[in-house]
Amino acid sequence: MDEFQLILSPKAVRDLDRFSDSICKKIATSIKVLKENPFPRGKLIRKIKGSKSDFYRLRVDKYRVFCFIEGNKVVILRFLSKKDAKRFIRDLN
Repeated sequence: MDEFQLILSPKAVRDLDRFSDSICKKIATSIKVLKENPFPRGKLIRKIKGSKSDFYRLRVDKYRVFCFIEGNKVVILRFLSKKDAKRFIRDLN
């Protein structure tokens, strides 16, 4: 199976700059899974309910990675804490 290309939005890059190195390492290892298979089995990644388009959420400890899949590209929109994630999801709808 082909590998997917990971693309970080400018906001995602800014989000990563705010996190500590240890959190960034956790996130980096978690998003490598998306590169091989953006739809892994289990509860790690979920489609965001209620959104009109196909946005997904990947859970990494207390943080959430928001992305959408376009062809063979996984576009990562944001890296947010759980609290900020609720606001982001509400704004998507």
